[in-house]
Amino acid sequence: MIEIIGATKRFGGKEAISNLSLIIDKGLIGLVGQNGAGKSTLFRLISGVEYVDEGAILIDSFLPTTRQAKEKIFFLPDDPSVPGRSDIQATLEFYATFYEIDTAKFWDLIAKFDLPTDKSVNTFSKGMRRQVFIVLALSIKCDILLLDEAFDGLDPLVMEKIKYELLNIYDKQNKTIVISTHNVYALEKLVDKFIVIHDGRLQSNNTLEHLGETFIKFQAIFSKPCDANTLLKLGLEVVSFRKVGSIDTFVLDTKMPIATVEKLLESLEPTLLETISIDANEIVMLQMMTAEKEKSSC
Repeated sequence: MIEIIGATKRFGGKEAISNLSLIIDKGLIGLVGQNGAGKSTLFRLISGVEYVDEGAILIDSFLPTTRQAKEKIFFLPDDPSVPGRSDIQATLEFYATFYEIDTAKFWDLIAKFDLPTDKSVNTFSKGMRRQVFIVLALSIKCDILLLDEAFDGLDPLVMEKIKYELLNIYDKQNKTIVISTHNVYALEKLVDKFIVIHDGRLQSNNTLEHLGETFIKFQAIFSKPCDANTLLKLGLEVVSFRKVGSIDTFVLDTKMPIATVEKLLESLEPTLLETISIDANEIVMLQMMTAEKEKSSC
């Protein structure tokens, strides 16, 4: 279990992580947020690469810098390094000096991904390099995997193979696997829950279903003029509003039943009023927009 207790990390006076408290237990978990939200910094703090300025982080009650904690974690950064002209064999040997690796599993996965074994890893494309290191991560014997931008540069077919292997390893070994990515769609049917951070602060930590449970998206044509301020005057919290021609599309953040919201909207004399489903990417974006509105109102 990873315990993050009031963690703050500053770089040049700017808070990259700000008073963040969170418990990460076993499971497949997505870590999402916009560029600069603090995802990579959080991974570096958990793995002991960086140190918190305030607060604490514990890995099964051990500090991240201790041997006991480091034995439990493998952190795969966005741009991992490999010595010189190392081929896949040399890369494996290099990392085997630091970690216990299931070499049979490693070579089995290298074969599944059809990666060339006679060339320097540094000559590979970004997607191929990413595959080599994900194979390495999946073969390392540890309790916690932190995968930063795990799907960056991968084509859809390779991504599906990796998702299959991630699910397989989780089912068999019951690890904690935290995946940071901008590709929210790739995580939608993979992870158990999403951790959303915004400006270094925790915005949400829940399943996708619960992340979006207060959002209602409408498409409407109103006989009376309508904009975001009109809806605010009705007592509705507007997260986004867009008008294209006569059609208004908007998302509300509310705990009211849909029937109650629709009754309020009837005062605008709708000739069309229907709810629209919200996909995973939009739910996460709405969480970030809500966080930005809350920040602006402070």
